[in-house]
Amino acid sequence: MSLAKYRSDTSEPQADGAIVWHTVWLGGPSLAKVNNCRWESLHGEPRVTAYVQGEADTYFSIPAKAQYRGTVVNGYLTGDGDGNLVFRHTYY
Repeated sequence: MSLAKYRSDTSEPQADGAIVWHTVWLGGPSLAKVNNCRWESLHGEPRVTAYVQGEADTYFSIPAKAQYRGTVVNGYLTGDGDGNLVFRHTYY
């Protein structure tokens, strides 16, 4: 089962070691996924691949899904204080 909704065309590294992938459209690049993304709201901050699932619902968050230990987890991508993208899970 693939969680990818958008293709991944170009990549760039983040300062924390994650790799941010973008989809290149006519209007410019859009965020597609983040490899080795920190899961900030879970103890120990494990690393997952977070896949973007739709358009940004607020200025600060983008809906996303990640798979952790065989379970698909809903959440969102947001920035931490250092300018890196991190994954946070939701309870719905």
